[in-house]
Amino acid sequence: MLDWLFANGAVWFSVPALFGTGLFVLQLLLGEFGGDLDLDIDVDTAGVGDLRALSLQTIAAFCLGSGWMGLAAFRLLDLGMVGSVAIAVVSGVGVAWLMAWLTRQVFKIQRSGNISIEKAMGLGGVVEVAVPPANAGRGAVSVVIDGSRREYDAVQASEEPIASRTRVRIVSVDTQQNTLLVERA
Repeated sequence: MLDWLFANGAVWFSVPALFGTGLFVLQLLLGEFGGDLDLDIDVDTAGVGDLRALSLQTIAAFCLGSGWMGLAAFRLLDLGMVGSVAIAVVSGVGVAWLMAWLTRQVFKIQRSGNISIEKAMGLGGVVEVAVPPANAGRGAVSVVIDGSRREYDAVQASEEPIASRTRVRIVSVDTQQNTLLVERA
């Protein structure tokens, strides 16, 4: 069994597969028992777009998908290293995209609850995804409304970005865009 996983170049697929699977199982167990495993990555995305999809879950999903599919292509389809790497990369991107899409859908469901965004007005919150300077994009802020934690897109009027984990105050809300205008607390 170990030869199948680690001999003749298979190690390049089995190590990411085992790492991604272990990370995914660890996240499931911690989520089940109330723990939290979080990785916060701040990336300068000027001109690149929204990199909110880059999370520990999507990294684990990429490793899991690319590793197992690459290993299957290498061992079962006997495609050689180049073909197996191509299948691994395509599979990893597909699984990571699926994980990011599913996560977005869950947040949409969470946001569409019975709590009105207008109740956030004047409350304090914590920046989850860095809020860029005015007119440079959106970040994300979590706020507790009526005992329920919510995450909303956030913008600001200042020219200084607000980093993750910074406490902010909600100045106003845009019900049409479902967005908060925030300032440092």
